[in-house]
Order: sequence, then structure tokens, then C-alpha cells
Amino acid sequence: MLDQFKPVAGGKFIEFRPSGEDFKLAAERSERMGVLANSYTRGAGRMAGMLGEIAVEKFLGDKINHCGELSKSYDLITHSGISIEVKTKTARTIPKLEYSASVEMKRTHMFENDLFVFLRCHDSSVKLWLLGWIKTDSFKRRSEFKKAGEPDGDNGFTYRVDGYHIPISKLKKMGDLQSYLGSC
Repeated sequence: MLDQFKPVAGGKFIEFRPSGEDFKLAAERSERMGVLANSYTRGAGRMAGMLGEIAVEKFLGDKINHCGELSKSYDLITHSGISIEVKTKTARTIPKLEYSASVEMKRTHMFENDLFVFLRCHDSSVKLWLLGWIKTDSFKRRSEFKKAGEPDGDNGFTYRVDGYHIPISKLKKMGDLQSYLGSC
């Protein structure tokens, strides 16, 4: 594993510390992407998202190609044709297993990727946590759809947009993704 990665939280997550080159590449990709029409952050999350894609690319190494500019349905594709959508949220602290991994979309939207990888990016962008992954068909069955404005249990959080949510604890470990892709 590259020096930029280390297990944290008792091995539950993998921490990634971006290099200066990673920041430069993320800024270039973010600039090319522009602000998406449905962005409720008005583009503020682009750098975190790009850093998340770079983290997953580096973690998976030569098994993967970046294709974010070519597809709106997924960010990465393996040499064997498995499409991966990378979802990165910002956070102030290391996430907990009971927190949710989310895919923001309308209920009518079709999933067009083979699997999801979820990350959190510290607000300062100096580190990201690779939380885990899940096949899309499993995510569809096991996640819960919430509409914008619905509360998330008793914690005082209200969903800002429609989307699907699953506890981080239900994701597979990142090391398992390397094994899975190696067997395909």
C-alpha cells in the first residue's frame, strides 16, 4: 500500500493523505467539470469529490481507469469493464460506523454503475477516509430511500435532497474490493 494510505479506526477505514500533485490534479478535474446543474453546494464539493476519485484510483492501482469526464453514471472503470461510482462527503471528524453512506438521487433515477465506493473528506481536505464499497444491486436492496425534508431518526439531522442511505457498517471493507476486482 502506498505511503499515503494507512488503516485507521481499528482497521475499519483507510485514511488517505493527498499529495501536492493530487491537489493539482483534483483542481484541474474540478475546473473541467464546472458546477453541475443540480448541485446544492453550488460546486463547493467538487474538490472533495475529485480527491475521493484520486484516492480510489491510487488505492486500486493498475486495475482502474478514470473516466469521470466521459460518463455521468460512474467515475472509474476497471480493465474488465466494472464501473465504479465514487461518492465523497465532507466531514469534520472521522466517521462512525452508524453514520450513513448516501447516494443523492430521485427515486425514478436509474442506477447505471456496477458498484459504489464511499469516502469522507475532512473539511480541510488534508485527509480522506475510504469507508467501504458495495455492489449496486445490493445497495438498491439494502438502502433506504429518504425524501428531502425527512428527518434522520432522533439525531436532529434533516435530509436536504432525495436519496438512498445505508449505514457505513453495512459496507464491505476496501481491502475486499481489491480481492473482488482481482477475481473478475
